Amino acid sequence: MEEIKRLTGGSGVDVAIEALGKQATFENALRVLRPGGTLSSLGVYSGKLSMPLEPFAAGLGDHKIITTLCPGGKERMRRLMELVRHGRLDLTPLLTHRFTLDQIVKAYKLFGERRDGVIKVAIKP
Repeated sequence: MEEIKRLTGGSGVDVAIEALGKQATFENALRVLRPGGTLSSLGVYSGKLSMPLEPFAAGLGDHKIITTLCPGGKERMRRLMELVRHGRLDLTPLLTHRFTLDQIVKAYKLFGERRDGVIKVAIKP
């Protein structure tokens, strides 16, 4: 978070993407937004998510929060996938666990319970 502020001269970023589905990363994404910035939340929250007043600048930061995958979220996801496909964005550091298709129930259980340091799960046929 400090590095982002340093790189932007303290002003923050135009857009932050939260994809882990955790309260802490949601709050940090809010903290790095510039006034008028947008938080695109693609994470799947398995617990209670609350709106923290301090990172949200008590509503005075003019932030926009987008939390849906439909309909605009599908387009954002398509653009993200294009970045990955063209090698412009490497998401492999987020893949903490890999499962085969026949282990999908086990994978969803692990992910849903946030056990064993899971961040993202890859399913291979």
